[in-house]
Amino acid sequence: MKIIENSPQDRVPQDRDGLPPFVSSWKRLYQLLIGTLILLIVLFYLFMTHFQ
Repeated sequence: MKIIENSPQDRVPQDRDGLPPFVSSWKRLYQLLIGTLILLIVLFYLFMTHFQ
């Protein structure tokens, strides 16, 4: 009887390792991150100018 063990070191890394399920690639994840940061900067700027 042969026992085959699959350890994390034996596994070949894939391109999708670590990606959340709502993005299809690392490029798309970084685009989403940068877009979110730009949106937050604009919203905080508008908030600041409105309450000066």
